[in-house]
Amino acid sequence: MAIMLFDWGGSSVKYGVWDNGALQISAAATTPSSWPAMKALMMDIFRHCQRRFTLDGIAISAPGNVDPDSGVIGGLSAIPYIHHFPLVAELETLFELPVHIENDANAAGIAEAAVGAGRDKKQVLFVIVGSGVGGAIVRNKILQRGSHKYAGEFGLMILDDGHTFSELGTAVAMARRYNQRVPTAEKLSGADVFQRAQEGDAVALEELAQFYHWMAVGLLNLQVCYDPDCIIIGGGISANDALFAGIRQRLQALVAERGLTEFMPEVLLCQHRSSANLIGAAVNFEQKMQA
Repeated sequence: MAIMLFDWGGSSVKYGVWDNGALQISAAATTPSSWPAMKALMMDIFRHCQRRFTLDGIAISAPGNVDPDSGVIGGLSAIPYIHHFPLVAELETLFELPVHIENDANAAGIAEAAVGAGRDKKQVLFVIVGSGVGGAIVRNKILQRGSHKYAGEFGLMILDDGHTFSELGTAVAMARRYNQRVPTAEKLSGADVFQRAQEGDAVALEELAQFYHWMAVGLLNLQVCYDPDCIIIGGGISANDALFAGIRQRLQALVAERGLTEFMPEVLLCQHRSSANLIGAAVNFEQKMQA
């Protein structure tokens, strides 16, 4: 089965083909400014890939509150025109093939649990850290949605004085705190603050320690609530091995401080990195077709 894959993002649309259990090609285009333009782009890419592959369906990773049963994306996202109408039905009419869609964080979680870092584990939590914190709960390689389809919204957890995991435990939050303390002509990014910490900047070192602390608090809360086989970290911070090492070190210290050594999570770095959304969309499609 060859599957046409799309990963819709606010600035780019990644695409590829999944064939024989592997991502055969992968590329990207600029995200169109309207739904008709998005459909035209997808059709152009589809026809191009048809020259090489016999395509059996379309799998999509998308932002927003995706309801795969109705084929509607609720909520809001950086692509405003994809929400609140039956877009999957429209795409199935356009391509005359089955179309399956999943939220991007869920897709990445499926990829890592089924064919990535957690492929040998039964109970997997996937935590994606970008501008906020999201994630997925995957049991026996199947995504768990919860009663209200909000399972995995880890960023909404309140960690301190009304502030959530997303507000405290990201590199974006670290940069915001640093910029508030050290006003500069140009706002620094999380990467900038990390670099300053490496150079010995005292405020940057304090904020980096705060970042590690809140990440560790959030991860320990998840571990004692769900007791998974492993927690897989993805998103922008997964590209920085030193950041990942700092999170694990602070988590180990927090576990020891609390006397919870039997709960020490196995924290893994995501395997598929920037390809996780595409691969997860493919695995999700295969699971849906086999159901």
